[in-house]
Parts: sequence; structure tokens; C-alpha cells
Amino acid sequence: MTGAGGISRPEDVGKHARRPAQVPSIGGGLSRSRYIFIARVLHWVLSIGMIAEIILGLYSDGLPYGAGQAAARVTFLYSIHKTAGVALLAIAIAFAIWLQVGPRRARPDARIAWDHALGRLVYWGLFVGMLAIPITGPILHGNGPSWGYAPILWPWRDRIPGVPDAFASDRLVSAFHVQSWWLFAGLSIVHVVLWFRRRRLRRPGAAPRPAAITVSTSLLHFAPLGGVLMWLAVVALVA
Repeated sequence: MTGAGGISRPEDVGKHARRPAQVPSIGGGLSRSRYIFIARVLHWVLSIGMIAEIILGLYSDGLPYGAGQAAARVTFLYSIHKTAGVALLAIAIAFAIWLQVGPRRARPDARIAWDHALGRLVYWGLFVGMLAIPITGPILHGNGPSWGYAPILWPWRDRIPGVPDAFASDRLVSAFHVQSWWLFAGLSIVHVVLWFRRRRLRRPGAAPRPAAITVSTSLLHFAPLGGVLMWLAVVALVA
């Protein structure tokens, strides 16, 4: 089983894992508990931020773009949406790096429960999505009048340097950014359902039950590829 960010919980790797272990870091030793705490903070900031971004984007898309105060309101909401998206992209990159400096996972048994395998696939789908969705926002912002009318609230130039105009104005990039929310939302729902299932199985007094369906641990090696393929499927659907 995994916790926030796909990090193995102490219950999953035996009793000895409850003791703080030293893992390498740039600043010296870092206890496992401190590492997991920081990872969970980043996990929840990203989770809440992505959900809020989806809601704000859908709400802003539904507003009529008129003139005067109506136009100013839509512009302000899109500025918040874009600024938060850039911030989330930076946090997502930091989260991805943070996961790489942590302790390696305990090697699982030869076969694992189906929900463990599904959880890893969903985790990688969310992981790819939290990078792919925010990064298409700044790309579209470089498209000028159609997407760039609402400024990003930062001290630099409005247009993102290095983004070709043809790419920024590509219909496929726009369609992916607008339509990708449903896959991210669906994966998030499955992620939460699996989390509640694990909590129920680990509740005090619950008798351990062998999984009715198990799969080979070798399938876990394909979870990152599965996460990428999910989003490539979205690209194919909106093309």
C-alpha cells in the first residue's frame, strides 16, 4: 500500500520501518518521517490546487465575455487561473524532484493485490497529469490575443520566451488543456476511493484478509508507461 505521493507507509514494509531511517539529501541526513511529512504537504498542496484550478477554469469558461466590468472580471479570473497554474507547475516539479531523493521502496512480494497495482497506475497517471496540464497553460499564454489577454501576475514579460507562435496557437494544445480535466478528475476519484479502501482494511481490529485477485509485481514496471499512455489517449481523442 502507498500513502501520499505513492510513498510506502510503515505498515507496508514491516515493523522495523517505523524507526526513522537516514536518507541522503543535499543538506545532510533526513529522517524518513520528515521526508514523508514534506512529501505529504506537497501532495496536498498540489491536490487542492489542481482541483481549485479545474473548478476556476470551468467557471471562467462559462462566463460571457462582454465589455467593461464583465470583461474586467473574466480577465481577473483568468489571471488568477494562469498565475496559480504556473505556481502549481513549479510545485509539481519540486515534488517530482523530492520523490527522487527519498528512500527506495521496499521490494514487494512476487504477487500483489489488485488494488495495489491499480493504485500505482493511478498514481503515475496523476503524476504525469500534474505536469502535463499546467505546462500547456503557459504555452497557450504565448498565443497572444486569444489566450494571452489575461496577464500572468508575475514581474516578467507576458509572453513565455522560447514558445514558438505556431505551437502556442496549435488547436491540439488548446483542446488538450481544456478537455484534460475529466481524466484528472476521474483518476483523483479512483485515488480517493482506493485510499478509503486501504483505511477500512487497516482499521483497528480488522482481520487481515488475503486478496481475492493478485497480479505479478512485474506489472508495476509498466505503471509509468501506463500513466503516459493515458494522457496520450486524451491527445488522440481531442485531435
